[in-house]
Amino acid sequence: MPDTDIYTETEDVDPDALANLGPLAWLAGTWEGEGVDTHPVAEGTEDEPYLERMELVPIDPQSNGPQLLYGLRYHTRITKVGEVETFHDQVGYWLWEAKTGIITQSLAIPRAQVALAQGKAAAGDKQVTVRSELGSPTNGIVSGPFLHENFRTLSYTLTISQGEGGTLKYEQDTVLQIRSRPEFHHLDRATLRRVLGPQKNPLLGGA
Repeated sequence: MPDTDIYTETEDVDPDALANLGPLAWLAGTWEGEGVDTHPVAEGTEDEPYLERMELVPIDPQSNGPQLLYGLRYHTRITKVGEVETFHDQVGYWLWEAKTGIITQSLAIPRAQVALAQGKAAAGDKQVTVRSELGSPTNGIVSGPFLHENFRTLSYTLTISQGEGGTLKYEQDTVLQIRSRPEFHHLDRATLRRVLGPQKNPLLGGA
């Protein structure tokens, strides 16, 4: 039965975000590495190697009434090998709710697109998967007119796992409905290595 009081915030809040991130704790820090992007082109499909830098910084605990969330603010910047121009830029949050085991990723890219993806994991897990679907009211995808009409995103699935030597590995599958073409799986696979350790959240004094 759902809680009847949806307004009163919980008093059981630990200010140490890093200690309460559950399966997201090991992600905190700055990572660099390389990957391969399989994307659509006019002639079919192209595999493009890329370089990536991903920063994940703890935020202070967040409350929605009795709901308590701990999280990471992140920024990802990707460039093509040998180039300096941004190939892909992305910002958002990773959130963990210990009470339900729900992980939420919010993301926004400067191509007029945002999404909310969710999954479940236990506190000690070293692999998490989140998914977003077009039309969902709780883990959906919203795109601007051009992308929606020509490169419509139907679903987004991301799996992040801890690899050998503490590396960060991910596989991302974004299913597109491209105008006048069959459904296309836009794939990204990468391996990143931590170059800077985690910071404290602002309530505890930052770095």
